[in-house]
Amino acid sequence: MNKQIKWSKLGLKTVFNLTFICFIVVPILIVLIGVLNILNKQFKVQAIENISRAQETIMTELSSDIQTMSMRLSHLVHGNNNEVLDYAAGTNTNDLEKRNVYQNKLNQAGGLVLEPVSDIISVGFYMKDGKSSFYKNSINWSYEKIKGTKWYQTALQRNNQVVVGWITSEGRNELYSGSKQDNLMLVFALAPDRKTDRSERIEMIALYQLSRTGDKMKAYNKEYLSGKNKLGLMQLRSADGEIIFSTITDQEMLSRPTYTYVKTPVTLDEDTWYIESYIPTKELTSEFWKTAKYVLLVAIGMLLLVGYCSRYFIRSIVAPIEKINTGLRQVEEGELAIHISPEGQYEIRTMIHSFNAMVRRLQALISEYEEKMKRVEKSMETYFEELMTGNITPKEVMQQSKDFFEENYAILYFVLNDSKGKEIEKIEIEKVIHCFMRNPRFSARCTVYVEDSMHMYAFYRMTEEAYLDVTYQMISALQKVAKAEFGIEIDVCIGEKVFGGEAFYTQIAKVKETQLYRYLKGKQVMFSLGDSLVNKVMSLVPQYEALATAIYVADERNILKEKEKLFSTINKMGKEKIEEARWQVLAVILALAKKFEEAQANFHEVFGEAVPYEIKLARIEDIKSLKLWLTNYIEWLVDYEASKLGEKETDTIKKAKHYISSYYENPDLSLGEVAEYVGLNEKYFTSKFSKETGESFMNYLIGLRMQKAKELLKTTTFKIYEIAEMVGYRNVESFNRVFKKYYGISPLQYRKTM
Repeated sequence: MNKQIKWSKLGLKTVFNLTFICFIVVPILIVLIGVLNILNKQFKVQAIENISRAQETIMTELSSDIQTMSMRLSHLVHGNNNEVLDYAAGTNTNDLEKRNVYQNKLNQAGGLVLEPVSDIISVGFYMKDGKSSFYKNSINWSYEKIKGTKWYQTALQRNNQVVVGWITSEGRNELYSGSKQDNLMLVFALAPDRKTDRSERIEMIALYQLSRTGDKMKAYNKEYLSGKNKLGLMQLRSADGEIIFSTITDQEMLSRPTYTYVKTPVTLDEDTWYIESYIPTKELTSEFWKTAKYVLLVAIGMLLLVGYCSRYFIRSIVAPIEKINTGLRQVEEGELAIHISPEGQYEIRTMIHSFNAMVRRLQALISEYEEKMKRVEKSMETYFEELMTGNITPKEVMQQSKDFFEENYAILYFVLNDSKGKEIEKIEIEKVIHCFMRNPRFSARCTVYVEDSMHMYAFYRMTEEAYLDVTYQMISALQKVAKAEFGIEIDVCIGEKVFGGEAFYTQIAKVKETQLYRYLKGKQVMFSLGDSLVNKVMSLVPQYEALATAIYVADERNILKEKEKLFSTINKMGKEKIEEARWQVLAVILALAKKFEEAQANFHEVFGEAVPYEIKLARIEDIKSLKLWLTNYIEWLVDYEASKLGEKETDTIKKAKHYISSYYENPDLSLGEVAEYVGLNEKYFTSKFSKETGESFMNYLIGLRMQKAKELLKTTTFKIYEIAEMVGYRNVESFNRVFKKYYGISPLQYRKTM
């Protein structure tokens, strides 16, 4: 009772402060300290996750390097009927003149088979007699030293399989002229068997690649040492503990218990490498606790201030402001029939009076605006948007507005690509358009419609007769500013100059179809519908859609059939019409790009960049080289699509065709084996295969074998019985009988006609 009396006798301010401290300040401080400890642990976990993500980036790039270079080495060895190996074997001679001839052939063939990549340092051919030949740079290490490496010995045990290894350079120019000590040098080795190396002279083929992964790890370490990141020191180590790549000089320091150790495995065929990061444990959360102390002090200060001011705010400010806030929400929702009774301090009452006056003024302004809008026509932007969305027709626009189609115009089609591979957000596109409006010609002449995150149209009004030059200047300026300020690369297709609404939708369709041509020009390109080359190549695209479809699904039989038609067309043109032959090849590439777009796949990902095919093909001056380039290009695409097939393809018939094209040379290949591979029983698979392909499994297999045989007869000097074995026949008599039934002449007669 006494305690209740004493408590009741305390002043209201004292009671409020005691209550505020006991029930608000103390619990908040306890929660704040607890939360800071939890956040400390979370920051540590987040820091380790950041390190892991950086390692995963390194792992992804390293794995991509290994996969790409392994495919390049396989393509170098097996492409063009093992032509490169024949030339390399030819250099193994004491005849200097003969050796130079074969070395030149090796250099020329290597240049055609391998896409120019600066990271490829050398391709070494090590002979069984201890001699060696090189494409590009010569490797300074002796044959004995190379042969003693783990990767060399491993490759010798796995004929025709690519083995990945590394070389650690101990000084500048030690490995090759221009080599450095702190570079990551990967080696891709392959020991050919008798079937691959018909000369039986080559013991090992080694592709030396300077991996940019090492530069990235080196950059991470440099940034860490300069305090720009918290990723620690990073290095690459093999499964048996041998350091593959490192810029860390003091390895003993890393074994101290004060360091946190994070590693990510990089899985190879039969080996594993590890990306390791070392960072002092205290650095993971050091910055957090520096900030946490100040946050705690500020929180306590704010609590004291709020406690002191709370009673006044509650009675004289908070309650009236809540009423004003409620009124504002009603205004935001469109309800203007409101009135707030003034109360609280003088300033608050004045604010309430002003709010009531503002609501009345808004009511009057909205009424005036609605009346005015009834008498004003739509803006150019509104008309353009409604035309693009189909909410209005060009004829209706011409009836409602005299200005929209008053001048000549052209449709510009913009394709926006983030140079870092990120998806462009809508707010970023709006910033880009706002930036474009700083260009006087664009802001005065163009009305924009954004189709999606990558594409937009511009309705471009013009008065000049020769409009292309000034248009190219304007677009070039827009491309530069978008690249500089936002990291966005822009391709633009320029429509024809037309007048009136009748041609509007025709022009929209034309620029949307013709924008495909950007895939032939490279990065940051612009081209016009008035370009005769563009129109000529685009008109040829439908002829090669079947070939593009076959390549996209890695259907080798149809690839051979359609490629034969294409080569027949090119051969008829002859060397005097090399330019027209180039048009055919450009049309094939465009058909492939179209196929990729329809499948919502990135065509530029095949070679990792936008390739300027127009320029590349213009350098090829004869039909034979053009056909060779196209053959290599198709083989590369088929290898690329085949590697993707197992990851994403669910169509059983496509998987079956790919399996058949991979194992057709096996005489025992059967319907049951293929059905088991795709996971279906034989009866259902037979019915499904016949229904979707229009022919039986056996007819398809025989057709593929005959296509392969015809190609070998035409392009190689193998004996007839050797070709029979290579396409899946145990005896030459059966092969001759099937070939003659299929083509009407014997294999020998066919070869003579060729």
